[in-house]
Amino acid sequence: MSHLFDWTPAHARRPQTPDELLEDLTDPQRAAVTHRGGPLLVVAGAGSGKTRVLTRRIAHLLATGDVRPHEVLAITFTNKAADEMRRRVVELVGADAQRMWVATFHSACLRILRATADRLGYAPGFTIYDTRDVLDVVERIERELGYDTKRLSPRAVAAAISAAKNAGLDAGRYADQRHDEPLARRVGEVFARYQAALRTANAMDFDDLLGNALTVLTREDDLRDHYQQRFAQVLVDEFQDTNGVQDDLVSLLAMRHRQLSVVGDADQSIYRFRAADVRNILTFAERFPDARVVVLEQNFRSTQTILDAANAVIERNPGRPAKRLFTRGARGARVRLYRAGDEYEEARFVAEELRRLRTEHAIAYHDMAVFYRTNAQSRVLEEELLHAGVPYRVIAGLRFYDRAEVKTALAYARLVVNPRDEASARRVINEPRRGIGAAAQARLAGWAAENGRSFAEAPWHAAEAGLGARALTGARDFAALLDELRARDPSDPRGLIEAIVERSGMTAALASLEPREAEARLENLGALASAAAEYESVGDFIERVSLVADADQLDPASGTVSLMTLHVAKGLEFAAVVITGLEEAVFPHRRALADPDELEEERRLCYVGLTRAKAHLTLTHAWARTQWGQRADALPSRFLGEVPAALVEDISRAAPMRWREATRENRPARSDLGTATFGGDDVPGGRVFGSGTAPAARSTGAELLGLAPGDRVVHERYGAGTVVRCGGAGMQARATVSFDDAGTKQLVLAMTPLRRAEPEG
Repeated sequence: MSHLFDWTPAHARRPQTPDELLEDLTDPQRAAVTHRGGPLLVVAGAGSGKTRVLTRRIAHLLATGDVRPHEVLAITFTNKAADEMRRRVVELVGADAQRMWVATFHSACLRILRATADRLGYAPGFTIYDTRDVLDVVERIERELGYDTKRLSPRAVAAAISAAKNAGLDAGRYADQRHDEPLARRVGEVFARYQAALRTANAMDFDDLLGNALTVLTREDDLRDHYQQRFAQVLVDEFQDTNGVQDDLVSLLAMRHRQLSVVGDADQSIYRFRAADVRNILTFAERFPDARVVVLEQNFRSTQTILDAANAVIERNPGRPAKRLFTRGARGARVRLYRAGDEYEEARFVAEELRRLRTEHAIAYHDMAVFYRTNAQSRVLEEELLHAGVPYRVIAGLRFYDRAEVKTALAYARLVVNPRDEASARRVINEPRRGIGAAAQARLAGWAAENGRSFAEAPWHAAEAGLGARALTGARDFAALLDELRARDPSDPRGLIEAIVERSGMTAALASLEPREAEARLENLGALASAAAEYESVGDFIERVSLVADADQLDPASGTVSLMTLHVAKGLEFAAVVITGLEEAVFPHRRALADPDELEEERRLCYVGLTRAKAHLTLTHAWARTQWGQRADALPSRFLGEVPAALVEDISRAAPMRWREATRENRPARSDLGTATFGGDDVPGGRVFGSGTAPAARSTGAELLGLAPGDRVVHERYGAGTVVRCGGAGMQARATVSFDDAGTKQLVLAMTPLRRAEPEG
């Protein structure tokens, strides 16, 4: 029985019986759902229904009475997945299932720490630092130590600290292990000061949530016994993405009852750069010799041709469990291959291919996607899609909670909850401007250091810190504002956000901006207040926002092709997929060519990309590509050679002559770019472009990047920076960019050698 088209409220539906829960499952799926007595490993191939198996297993355990709802701990990797899992189980067995713990790793650990962190010396209301907060603290510490932040990148140092924490190392053990490496010694020194700064601020970063939860459960016998007794069933989704600390956590929690069920696929382990360790799933059966292993190979998404191509590629990886995807569905069309002269010809072909798929196969644009290995590859694709009038959207753009005005309002709210939150205090002490400049902030920081206090506490002692008249007035106003906000009813988070926006001066400051930009930012703050209204307390709201992962930005109603990196594509599916840039040193990435482990992960990434396609798959490569301003010949990716020739239709020779002969230089100059929509406000979190035209001849193309405030970019001369403001369109498009080392610059984009920054990893 299915509820796919049943709109009856979940609480009013009849709970399904154990037998009904098994009716529409395959034999391997049924074996996984009904398993009892000991650990379980479900090796779930791409598109094999792993989410259905996991939710049905939980529902079956509840329906048979083998476990009670409060005894279930189910862990996923995103809040959206956790909410969806809970909803499905409630629909299957009734509202009592709401009492389960269904959460992300970080949410589950935070829930444990809110009740136990005092045993580690933390005060109630500790703050969770996000990536930007971490970078700010690391950069400040480097400057205090006199390090050149250009040579010792704060981002790289933060990544090294994160990797150490995920490996279970504190600053002392990290320094001991790497004592003979000069660079590592510097990182270790920053690491130690960074952890001390977090302690002073009563804050944890995301890695601390995991590490501190493991620490408190390991140290405190009564707490460990409590949680081990409570969780009679521990279930983990996407187990191939776990790191060492996460693996230790679930093993510890499941130690008493030994009812640990993990679901995942080693072939889809693609987050090594986030410390994911594929060995956790590969060695699970060895570490739990009595575990039952169920392999799901039947795919319910793709055609057999696409699956055969994916199987042929991934089978080149050694040491993987034997698994070969198959479908009971259609054989499907062959994989289309296009060999382009350069990236511009490749992009023009992609645009034409998308239009062909829409015309010949009636596939809506929202059901198509273009994948690439790095964000830097999107610029030419965006330019040509715009020229061809193909609407598109770049996925994983600036998230709602990363927008400047939203982060500012949230920083005030975090200070209300945690009076020692240094990162938030530094963000808003002079935002909007109240005369507390860099020199005054340095005096406040000096007072805090001398008196063993947090910077966030210093404004109440501004006179002792020796601030000048204007800064002293500003500091006193700031302290009075926080006192006023902290006196508000903590059960009214919406009221707090509205008070912050009005009383802090944000509304007045936004009024000085261009009217449309001001309106858009005020609308974002209104949306933030609306979001806050859904929570019962300020603390609950701040906690939830702190744990929001990258949201699913896809909107079928948007009618746009989705452009994204292959890493972002994991977990998604489309009727038609185009994978571009299949060249050695592009995909696989250059750094993987000399590292067998990295190369295996690149092949897994290719496998993930191939298996996102349901019916139509197109692959492209270029014989030459320009990178870092240098044009160089390129070799086709080894992954192309691993796809059997019988599965491929090489359409390169049949392509229209204009794809092969047209070049960037001989295209007609066009400047009517006003039809494109820039800035990202039309679609939250991304950018949508309507029908547009090509840039003028000799334009740098930077005006087509679709930049939004907060985007990271790189200038050939000025280096890396962050977009502060955008305006205009086409050849008149301008941007204000705050460069890390060159200060703030006003740029005419069409004349600026600017590109998107390549993400770490």
